[in-house]
Amino acid sequence: MNIVLTGMNGTVAPALALRLRTAHTVVQWDRSAHPIDSEDAVRQFLDRSAPDAVCHIATGDPQWARWIAEWCAARRVRMLWTGSVSVFSSGTPAPIAPDATPNATDDYGSYKTHCEKLVREACPDAVVARLGWQIGRTPAGNTMTGFLDRTARENSGLIRASTRWTPSCALLEDTAAGLEKLIPTPHRGVFHLEGNSQGLSFFDIAQRIRTRLGAAWTLQPADEPAFDNRMTDPRIDMGRLSDRLSAG
Repeated sequence: MNIVLTGMNGTVAPALALRLRTAHTVVQWDRSAHPIDSEDAVRQFLDRSAPDAVCHIATGDPQWARWIAEWCAARRVRMLWTGSVSVFSSGTPAPIAPDATPNATDDYGSYKTHCEKLVREACPDAVVARLGWQIGRTPAGNTMTGFLDRTARENSGLIRASTRWTPSCALLEDTAAGLEKLIPTPHRGVFHLEGNSQGLSFFDIAQRIRTRLGAAWTLQPADEPAFDNRMTDPRIDMGRLSDRLSAG
């Protein structure tokens, strides 16, 4: 397949590209060369690239997502867009099913909700893959691993981690594998890629990441924040996070 991929300066897209390139041709969307603020420019790039699928991972103007979705719908090209657990407020009962109604009130959650709505309206056959917080193998990038490492460095090695927060999260490599499986699937609509189905607390996960990295962090149990925002989707097997973090 010839696959257009956005977001290569981010976290998830490079991991997905690494998997896709073993069997597919990946066309990176370079915003400096191919503007995203012009509908004509967006359509021209897609016409020239002639993809079999578009994986829109990047953040950006919601209209960019809509234009991609309209192009894919008109040409019956597969579209995968990555949403976020942030479309749900912290008070949403968990685990959150794919058919739950987004109810975010914060800026980022509202932005992701708006993009998701535009994509689904413009391309009813699109796949919307909602993601939680990503866990990388190294402290680099915008991941939970990176957050923990930065927190430790800024606080003389000390990290306060809540035992009462059950975060939606997954290993970055497992998310990439899950997204790859969704590209050729005949299904459409919303999917949840959740790695923390067993309900590990943030403190539990931080302990496992510390062990995996061999880091000298001091973890201090905390009571806040206190909520559970795990998602659920029996159609996507992301494995058990405790097993995956112990795998090395």
